[in-house]
Amino acid sequence: MEDLSNIWNADDELNEDELLNYVNSKSVKEDAHNFERKMAGSSFINDSVEGLQQFSSAEKINAYVHQINSDLHQKLVGKKSKHKRGISNLSWEIIAVIAVILLCLLGYVVIEMMHK
Repeated sequence: MEDLSNIWNADDELNEDELLNYVNSKSVKEDAHNFERKMAGSSFINDSVEGLQQFSSAEKINAYVHQINSDLHQKLVGKKSKHKRGISNLSWEIIAVIAVILLCLLGYVVIEMMHK
């Protein structure tokens, strides 16, 4: 995912511009007819249109899309940084395990020397 600010793919059957133009009744009659054909063949597109029609204005839709994209970007960046922090903490855990193993071996050697 190269561009974290845009969740739309060019290969998707659903195009953001087509969707917003259709919902806002700004699409040309021929484009609207083609989009309605897509809606008839895809429950995903149909659900998308129904959901967007619940918004009262195009500004609210754009604000919501911007908010979702920024939240997605923050979560993706946050997951990468958490992963890096986990690796650096792992080195202290390895050192602690090695120290416990060495203490166990030292205790075993001391006990064996006392029996002889």
